[in-house]
Amino acid sequence: MASTVEHPTPEGVTRPRVERRYYDGHDVPPTGLVLACSANFLIIWSCALLSGSRLLFALALFMSLVLAGRLITSLLYTTSNSSTSRERLSPFVMVPEAVLSACIGLFGAFALVLQIDGELQTLALVYALTYATAMTVRCADQPICARIHMGLVAVPTVAASLYVGSPASLVLALVVPGLAMTMDTLTQTIYGHLCSIARISQERKAVSEQYHFLALHDGLTGLLNRDGFHISIEDMLTLRGPGQRIALLWFDLHHLRDINESQGYAAGDRLLCEMARRMRACTPDDAVLARFGSDEFLLAVPVASRRHAERLVNKVSSHLNRPLRLDYAMVEAGTAIGAAILGEDSATISHLMQSANIALMQAKEQNSRTCFYAPEMGQQRAERKEMERDLRAALAREELEVHFQPLIDLDSGKICSFEALVRWTHPQKGEISPEVFIPLAEETGQIITLGNWVTAQAARAAATWPDHIMLAVNLSPTQMRAPGAALGILHALRVAGLPPRRLVIEVTESVFLEDCVHARHFMDDLTRAQVHFALDDFGTGYSSLSYLHRYHFDKIKIDRSFVCGPQVGPHSDAIIRAVAGMGRKLGMEIVAEGIETAEQAHSLRSAGCTLGQGFYFSRAVTAPEAQKLLDQEEGKQGKLLLAQ
Repeated sequence: MASTVEHPTPEGVTRPRVERRYYDGHDVPPTGLVLACSANFLIIWSCALLSGSRLLFALALFMSLVLAGRLITSLLYTTSNSSTSRERLSPFVMVPEAVLSACIGLFGAFALVLQIDGELQTLALVYALTYATAMTVRCADQPICARIHMGLVAVPTVAASLYVGSPASLVLALVVPGLAMTMDTLTQTIYGHLCSIARISQERKAVSEQYHFLALHDGLTGLLNRDGFHISIEDMLTLRGPGQRIALLWFDLHHLRDINESQGYAAGDRLLCEMARRMRACTPDDAVLARFGSDEFLLAVPVASRRHAERLVNKVSSHLNRPLRLDYAMVEAGTAIGAAILGEDSATISHLMQSANIALMQAKEQNSRTCFYAPEMGQQRAERKEMERDLRAALAREELEVHFQPLIDLDSGKICSFEALVRWTHPQKGEISPEVFIPLAEETGQIITLGNWVTAQAARAAATWPDHIMLAVNLSPTQMRAPGAALGILHALRVAGLPPRRLVIEVTESVFLEDCVHARHFMDDLTRAQVHFALDDFGTGYSSLSYLHRYHFDKIKIDRSFVCGPQVGPHSDAIIRAVAGMGRKLGMEIVAEGIETAEQAHSLRSAGCTLGQGFYFSRAVTAPEAQKLLDQEEGKQGKLLLAQ
């Protein structure tokens, strides 16, 4: 019976009904059933045959049939393993027992009224009262049934005792009700203890189920967690068979961190809960949905084909990328989804998860909403991991080298500065482009170590140059966000003996898009120490004049795409002239990158650019070669511009 059903006790207190898994009065071992029925047969037939009473004989015959029926139904009940079957058999056990109790009560009463042999009369009465007391204890989980059994035996016995009217029978008429009341009290006491045991058991079960739920579910969204996901997807495979296609979708929320920082973690939690609700709403009922990380979710769903999976991914992506309202503001949450299919892209669950994760990373790198796994992605990812290990080893073994590319004064043709550029020559793979390993260092966090090393090496080389030669180093947003970044740069300058006024830090506009607060504090700290700043790659991305207004820059570097390339023309020349004019008004130097010919150099000088950089003047060279260029320039009193 369900544990939620309540049963009123005589005291008026509602207690949960005792479930049969805690105590079942009908569940008697087969050996006990056979012995009890044998004892019943022996007693009733002994009294019937030895007394010679036809009434007792007829009653014994009827009781034998009832005993046989009770034995059969009780054996069926006891040997049944299904709770449903036991529920169905329960009435067929209770009815023969009630009929048997009534017959036993009548048997004892007739033995008393018929005045049979004294010993047989005692045997019949003891048999009846013993059976009644035994049944009240056995039915302790059902006090009503216990009272019925006792009443069916006690009422005929008391009535027969009063009918006989002898002193002994009158005493018996007084004792039997007392026995019935005593047994009823005992039954109620046992029932109360059974209810307490049942309640404690149910409470422990509820706590256990709660702990089990918490162990397998995310406390915030109510979705499965990692452990719950693994268990559920294994169950899905077991139910659906090995040939079933299962699409695994790996979600990543784009702006959870920004919302946590700008609106608070409560808003971030509401975002997670809303995204979880949306995922539930647009996925099938048989799908397995889990929160796998702080801002990552997993969805496993059976699919019929790749086309089916693609439709599902597009549907879910469209549903999740709709704007939502948080604290009276519309938020573009945004998600990236990587997908893979078991049976096509992967053969095992672990490999399926790896494939979906690779697809997710590919989607994030391509700035795409969705991406399905392809075999070449795994190869690319393996090569990337190998490159990451090689870069870490190169930093440890100092395989990298700092080169220096000069910046030329376009009026005098002399070197006024060197930009520090890192180069990597792999022992086996040869020269590796910075366009390959610099983004990798950014993503893996190695850019901080690499940037600090480049700054220190470049500062040591620049300390040997003439005092008027500046040093420019590039700094990434990750480096600027690192704790103590400004102090680290000033420390490197002190160790190298390079005055801070000779250092120019080149930053891109992405710094201000990603982290304005840290960027401002970083620039303010170093500006107070007389370090200079240059805005690099101006004209690309999200160029904004507000950066020039809010931050102090000494130089603006015009991106090489305006100087050389297929799109160079009157429009780019006009843009260069406009930027140069603005620079003169603001007291900034304008640096043109990517100069490759003399015509470009003269054109940019006439357009208003003050400094130039590019292969026309010099490629990036080693520190000794940079020193040689300076020595050559000083010795010949020549102009590098004219020397080319």
